[in-house]
Amino acid sequence: MGKIKTLEVIIRGDIVEKNIVLKLGKMLGETDLRADFSASVAIPPFIKAVEKRYPSVCVMHVTLDREDRFSFEKLLKECICAEGCEIVSICELQ
Repeated sequence: MGKIKTLEVIIRGDIVEKNIVLKLGKMLGETDLRADFSASVAIPPFIKAVEKRYPSVCVMHVTLDREDRFSFEKLLKECICAEGCEIVSICELQ
């Protein structure tokens, strides 16, 4: 494994309703990318959020090989855009 990088990814949308974290994990597991992630999801008051379609926010910390960064970002964008969610930011942590 080459140099390990950590990315912080913030996603906004129907994270829980569309099961985004699980779908991304399955997609990542089907590739040969050397990457893994942890995720924290913040949900507004659930009943109100569902009724008024308020989005939730997911903060992911992704550890990956530097060589796999752009492939991971492509996979991430495919998954998130297909589900109608939005990538707010992707930044590399030092």
